[in-house]
Amino acid sequence: MKQNNICFDTLKKECAARGLDPKSIPSFKHILDAEALAARQRQHAEFIHAVTYFFDKFIALLPGIPILATATDKHGYILHMIGDSSIKEMVMKLGIQNGVQMTNEYNGISSVCLALDYQQPVGIVGSQHYHHYLHNAACYSIPIWNRTQNEEIGTLSFMTAVDFAHPLFLSLLMTMKESIERELQLMKQNENLRLLNELIMETTTSGLIVSDKEGNIINVNKAAERMVKQDKQSLLSETAADCPFVGDYLERALSKGLPSTDIERTFTSTSGRETTYLLDVLPIFDQTDTLAGAFAQLRDITQRKETEQMLLNTEKLAAVGQMAASAAHEIRNPLTTIRGFIQLLKPSFFDQEHFNLVLEEIDRINLIISEFLILSKPQATCFGEQNLIQILHDTIALSQPQASMSNVQIIKDFDDPSPIFIHGDGNQLKQVFINLFKNSMDAMPGGGTLSVDVHMNVQGEAIAVVSDKGVGMTNEQLEQLGNPFYTTKKDGTGLGLMITQRILKQHGGSIDVQSTEGKGTTITLRFPVKKEETLKQHE
Repeated sequence: MKQNNICFDTLKKECAARGLDPKSIPSFKHILDAEALAARQRQHAEFIHAVTYFFDKFIALLPGIPILATATDKHGYILHMIGDSSIKEMVMKLGIQNGVQMTNEYNGISSVCLALDYQQPVGIVGSQHYHHYLHNAACYSIPIWNRTQNEEIGTLSFMTAVDFAHPLFLSLLMTMKESIERELQLMKQNENLRLLNELIMETTTSGLIVSDKEGNIINVNKAAERMVKQDKQSLLSETAADCPFVGDYLERALSKGLPSTDIERTFTSTSGRETTYLLDVLPIFDQTDTLAGAFAQLRDITQRKETEQMLLNTEKLAAVGQMAASAAHEIRNPLTTIRGFIQLLKPSFFDQEHFNLVLEEIDRINLIISEFLILSKPQATCFGEQNLIQILHDTIALSQPQASMSNVQIIKDFDDPSPIFIHGDGNQLKQVFINLFKNSMDAMPGGGTLSVDVHMNVQGEAIAVVSDKGVGMTNEQLEQLGNPFYTTKKDGTGLGLMITQRILKQHGGSIDVQSTEGKGTTITLRFPVKKEETLKQHE
């Protein structure tokens, strides 16, 4: 930025034409009150900070020279004055102080106004000033810009005694201008990065914990508060080594500069629910590869682990299906022959209990093969409008003989209200309730009560509830319920509930199991009520 020629004689004639007296001390028409000045100083705080920093730095290059630095905004209001106290005291007696506005109209020839008007560095020395009281002063000003937004910020000015006037001051101002503008640009970039970091910290679902190189926790987001079950203030008062779950790994990153990645940590809540986190802890290095701190990231992968378990179960089912499809008939045919010959050999059996036991085990093998076949291939379905009330009546009637033999009383907790129609396959729905009734009766070996209810909820769903007063299940057993081959019964296969879940999925329904050990189990089934639409069947 080069100073163009300015004709001071012309400028002086313009001052005279405006009626300014060169021998007088001009007054300032516009002066900010304390509140307005403070507001503008806050608005330009970074600019003022940069001016102070670089003035102190560059003034050291000019020892013994009295210099006053002045910063103004783009409207000419003085925001900050720093430097030689004698010059500052002198100009303040002339009314030049923080909050006054420098204008050509009232202040004659001013380096501040010319720098703003011409957008170039301006130097006014001695008699080049219009007012005589400034003939002993040399003033230099330069405009300052916001490079990021490409807009004018204000000016930076030097004032010194005319005896010390030198073009070096404009060069010094140019150097300071470059430094200040770069510093302001860097501040803006850092502020943007800070805002971006805060946005990431607060919006990410991962828990983030940041430590400085001394091991002090300096930042924690809300997700981390929730995961480690401590509020931010308590975490900020701790050291990295004491931080729950991640302390050892943060300490390792800070002491050895080594990362720890893909670490699975599983925690059990007071309710018994397991939560699995994937932990990454990385050291932070600055541009000189010096350790600056460390951060830990916790990601909740509980749902992913559950999905993996579901996929594993699906693979097990696929393996079972392939095995069943290839082996079921090969097993069933000789099994039928064996059963027939065993029955022919009944008179020759020495112990009838052994004979009955062999037949029971053969029948049990046949039952397992039947369940394999159900899981191994899609079943032919005949979907239509089904009355859930009637299906329950029919299923209860079918289950009544077994209930009588097991000393179980089946109680219908519903009258015969209006029909509740759902879209589905009647035989498959009966199989669902037969499986549930059988499980409930098996859970009450000494007899008991099996209750059945059906109704509509406020969401318009058909609700069927099957409850018993049997042995119940533990939380651990409930979590395993539905896994292939997992069963709580001595002679069970673990496939009955899987068949039930598969049928419910085909019908767009769901199942919820609530159980308390020693008190019984309640199973709630939900079905969408659709009279005319055809439900999309799931494979």
